[in-house]
Amino acid sequence: MARNRRPQPKAEKRAELVAVARELFLEEGYEATSVSRVAKGASVAPNTVYWYFEDKDALFIAVLDELFAEDLAAYAEVAGASLAEQAFWLVGRLRRVRGLVATVHARVRVSPAIAAWHDRLHATIDAVIAHQLPGPVDPGVLAVESTIASFTVEGLITHDVPDDEARPVCDALAARLLSLARPG
Repeated sequence: MARNRRPQPKAEKRAELVAVARELFLEEGYEATSVSRVAKGASVAPNTVYWYFEDKDALFIAVLDELFAEDLAAYAEVAGASLAEQAFWLVGRLRRVRGLVATVHARVRVSPAIAAWHDRLHATIDAVIAHQLPGPVDPGVLAVESTIASFTVEGLITHDVPDDEARPVCDALAARLLSLARPG
């Protein structure tokens, strides 16, 4: 006779699915991780995953949201540091999820949900950068410079630039951004 499992609250099962997906996505990558493997890791039938998530991209976004929330909480450690130190810290944080960063960029072209998530992430980064500047900056200029900052940070992690080479790049990036708010 089959044993009855204890009922598990929906939020708890969802969190378990996200935890399993996170581990698999980080270890093996998005493409190598099937919904069936996530289900197996959470001891549920594959169709059960779809009770909690519309599709694999929705599950991926849940993992990204969790990682981003952790990063935002950890950001408090460096929020008062120089902009250069904050950029260097961000490079370090993103290195641990380098594969997922690449996946987001690959999926942006084919997944409206991931494209929307990516846009929200960059809007948050833009707001953090704007908050760090000592004065007002033309919004158009800020948008361009924020894009340059994002490309710089993403390039440092994508190319696995060592710390001793990444730090001066972060210093130069911060100097560039801080010069935007200076008169004349």
